[in-house]
Amino acid sequence: MTKKKHFISPQKLLIIFFGTIAIVYAFLLYYKQKTKLLADEEEIKKLKQENAMLEKTLKQVDTSFMTEKIAREQLGMMKPGEYKIIIKENQNVSH
Repeated sequence: MTKKKHFISPQKLLIIFFGTIAIVYAFLLYYKQKTKLLADEEEIKKLKQENAMLEKTLKQVDTSFMTEKIAREQLGMMKPGEYKIIIKENQNVSH
């Protein structure tokens, strides 16, 4: 009785080889997309927090008091009849 040698044909080897490559490639794509998805979700969370903060600030600014405060402090505006006094820091003064 002769023993038959069982070997895998070259076609089967190619199918196994390319199948393995396809599976590894699919897992790499999945990992890359999953990582990007997590990063995007984190960015969305941060932007939602920033948006909420900006909406809160907008509500505060939308009052006559804050409008006047911004007009005075940032734009240097004054009401009619008011005077602005500017105090300069000590400069090099020789005695």
